[in-house]
Amino acid sequence: MTSSARLRQFVIFCAVGLANTGAYFAIANGLHLLGGFTETVSAYLAYVVLVPVSFIGHRKLTFASDAAVLGEWAKFCVVQAMSLLVISVTTYLAHQGYFSGWQTFAIISIAIPALNFLTFQAWVFARKPTA
Repeated sequence: MTSSARLRQFVIFCAVGLANTGAYFAIANGLHLLGGFTETVSAYLAYVVLVPVSFIGHRKLTFASDAAVLGEWAKFCVVQAMSLLVISVTTYLAHQGYFSGWQTFAIISIAIPALNFLTFQAWVFARKPTA
């Protein structure tokens, strides 16, 4: 893959991520303010609702994959579960005083997406070399 193709892929990854973030904000706040759910329940419900949307966006737009959908879906779900675990642990440790606000923000908003991009590229949506 050329460097311009990698850059294009990264830009699309960011665009899909920003769209999902906007949708997450709207859904989570709607669930909380209009649906009466707690902030935590609203946040997790919005995340779960958007996992398939994110998968389709990254599969079709970011990585233009035509591989077996079930295999990629399973791998994508593993990555999302790991991301949720990191978010939960990071938030817990922040509440315990181990991370400051900016460190928590950096881990959740920068490190996780960066690791997801690399994991998606190398494992979830990896293309098999053709002979």
